[in-house]
Amino acid sequence: MRLTLFALFLFVNSQAFAQQWVQFTQANAYGSFLNPGHIGYQSNLNATAAHRSQYVGLGTRAIGTQFVSFSSPFLSSKFGLGFRLLNDFIGVQRFTHIDLGGAYHFMQGKHRLSAGFQLGIVQLSINGAELTAPDGSYSSGVVVHNDQVLPQESSSGLAPTISAGLLYGYKKFEVGVSMQHVSSPQIELSNTANGTLIILSRTINLYSSYVIEANNVKVKPTFFSKTDFKEWQAQMNLEIDWRKLIVGAGFRGYSGLNNDAIIGLFGFRVKEKIRLVYSYDYNVSFLNNSNSGSHELSLRFDLPKSFKQTVKSNKIFNPRYL
Repeated sequence: MRLTLFALFLFVNSQAFAQQWVQFTQANAYGSFLNPGHIGYQSNLNATAAHRSQYVGLGTRAIGTQFVSFSSPFLSSKFGLGFRLLNDFIGVQRFTHIDLGGAYHFMQGKHRLSAGFQLGIVQLSINGAELTAPDGSYSSGVVVHNDQVLPQESSSGLAPTISAGLLYGYKKFEVGVSMQHVSSPQIELSNTANGTLIILSRTINLYSSYVIEANNVKVKPTFFSKTDFKEWQAQMNLEIDWRKLIVGAGFRGYSGLNNDAIIGLFGFRVKEKIRLVYSYDYNVSFLNNSNSGSHELSLRFDLPKSFKQTVKSNKIFNPRYL
């Protein structure tokens, strides 16, 4: 089975198809990937890098995703600025997403409320020369698909995109909602006779977590769900942080009773601010016999940043120059 079949998507039957938001098992630890409200959240400077190899062995071409982000408080603890970069490969398709984001933290302390947005650009490219079509001709190295929708060479397009989110926290509890690709951008591929369109689906992300602390142990159950208004996916994780060790397990499924993966997680903290975690997804869907699972490795750095608070009562005003 070749992954180039994935790259055909729905091209043969339609001039437009939907592109869904990328998949990460450890998404609940990636902050601004999940929700722009996390930018500068709780006065934290954060840097994250992650790589995911999905459905290893399914085909000769990799399904792989890379993610890099940085965010920090800006000027005061009320504001945050950050950026993120996503790079995703599936078969002969490549999807790249880069944006800048900002957040405003309305409430801080025991109750926390943040709102954020991200503005950026997305590029999608397809190497049409590596595709094959049922009615195509490929003799002597000449690519002729005989299809008005398929590109016969490298094809790409760009589009702007916006994401937004809200995040609420109370003590050790957090809940958030965000939307990726608010405007549902449309990318028109070059080098296609009929102007093939790729529509980036709006995706709603829902997330909640709670931290239970006892002695040197932190137990963190999390729930994550996403939907493109047609299908939905849900994932539940339980993570245990004991001293410098991090272990966890989870389960992910799709709409109805469609199971996807059982998840195992292991990592450790380098000092207190650096976290290195590996996760493995054992596939339990009908693809179980066609792949050896999915691997994900992440590195995360968190540094609390303090801000001086000005106390008005300590000011002494000059009576001559008020």
